[in-house]
Amino acid sequence: MQNGNGKKQQGSLLEEFFTDQLKDIYYAEQQLLKGLDKMQNAATTEELEDAFSEHRKQTERHVKRLERVFKIIGKNPEGKKCEAMDGLLREAESIISETKEGTMTRDAALIIAAQKVEHYEIASYGGLVQL
Repeated sequence: MQNGNGKKQQGSLLEEFFTDQLKDIYYAEQQLLKGLDKMQNAATTEELEDAFSEHRKQTERHVKRLERVFKIIGKNPEGKKCEAMDGLLREAESIISETKEGTMTRDAALIIAAQKVEHYEIASYGGLVQL
């Protein structure tokens, strides 16, 4: 955006950055929905299956909330490839393939993978709220 003097307005770069980060987390949340299904199916205990199910419900709410934010800023919801989430989900898939089915080792590893995802979400949303 330019002001009447032909100069870029202050804040337009910040607005672009905000929108870019919004697209990033929107993509990340959509990919996470798929990843949580895989982690839930790989879980050994019913408690962990339930935890992944609950996280999936929260993630669905996050996607809807992000869509409302896009609407508020007058943009169509769209995602932008998030290398960080893709990497975290690849790591979770590796855990599933490298651990023995039905073991507590797999569950412990899946919990750690889920915690990493959660921390990424916390950092992303914390930054967006500040912007």
